Amino acid sequence: MIRRLCLPAVILVCNSFAQTSPTPEREAAMKADLAGQIDAMKKQAQVMVDSVFSFGELGFQEFETQKYLTGILEKEGFRIERGVAGIPTAFVASWGEGKPVIALGSDIDDIPQASQKPGVGYHAPMIDGAPGHGEGHNSGMPMNIIAALAVKKVMEREHLHGTIRLWPGVAEEALGTKAYFVRGRF
Repeated sequence: MIRRLCLPAVILVCNSFAQTSPTPEREAAMKADLAGQIDAMKKQAQVMVDSVFSFGELGFQEFETQKYLTGILEKEGFRIERGVAGIPTAFVASWGEGKPVIALGSDIDDIPQASQKPGVGYHAPMIDGAPGHGEGHNSGMPMNIIAALAVKKVMEREHLHGTIRLWPGVAEEALGTKAYFVRGRF
């Protein structure tokens, strides 16, 4: 499941970084390599998804989520810029240098009154009326991080130039901060 979620983004990113179009054999080898890397990180992915789920932070309050995700990225060698566009919980994590620049983003905020027991496919709040990740915002950034880590390994091994950037959608349910990111950063 994790491979199915991450692999298309990983292949797209790797093809963007390739200096020339890969041969069908090389592309197949790269897909197999990346699939293996993603499979090797499935426990890490599940821990990240569950951890972000457990924080349950509303928009502009994603402090534990930001601290947790940026900590993982910093340990993996990413540079972190915090407070992007004047938003305290916003960040951009970057690794590599030059072009192409590939950005991966996904929302991290909760929504009000969406408390939900994990792994339950019907409405079953843990706490009635509490915020929660009923919409799945707990899984997007962890999957992007897994994809970015797999691509980073390939880039290092193949000596590919380019930049990987990750950014969270902060307070997307309340304000739609991506527009602020565009005006303030990109």
